[in-house]
This record gives sequence, C-alpha cells and structure tokens, in this order.
Amino acid sequence: MRVLLLLLCIALSACAAPRWVNSQNPAADLESDKVACDKDAERVGRLSQLGGLADKQGIQTAAEAVSAHKRCMAARGWRDLGG
Repeated sequence: MRVLLLLLCIALSACAAPRWVNSQNPAADLESDKVACDKDAERVGRLSQLGGLADKQGIQTAAEAVSAHKRCMAARGWRDLGG
C-alpha cells in the first residue's frame, strides 16, 4: 500500500503543474473539486491494486489513478492548461 501511495505521489508531482480553468462555470470551487477527484483517483488506485501484485502493477496503477483524476476534473468542467 505504501508503494502505491508513493508511486501515486510521484506520478502526480511529475506531471506539469496543472493550471485548471473552468470556462463552463467560472464560479466553480477548484479546491473542492480537486479534493473530490483526489478521492476518486485514490479509489481507482485501490481497485486497480486489487487486480494484481502492487510491485508489478505500481506504475500502471499510478497511471490509472492520474487518468481517473483528469477525467473527474474534466467531468466537472475543468480543463488543464498546464499539460
């Protein structure tokens, strides 16, 4: 579990610093949406980890969690201008 969390932190920090903009709803609360999407990404990571050994799937699990976070933010109307 610690390996997964470490890989997830590395994967998220290695990405270009996101600059989120929500043109659909300029009054949207970025921090609230980020927290909700972080929880969603963590859930996806845990579910992915159940599918196999953490050591073999750590990078794949982290990539799936990052992707889930981006999809969640996009579903809430956010677009990442940083990458």
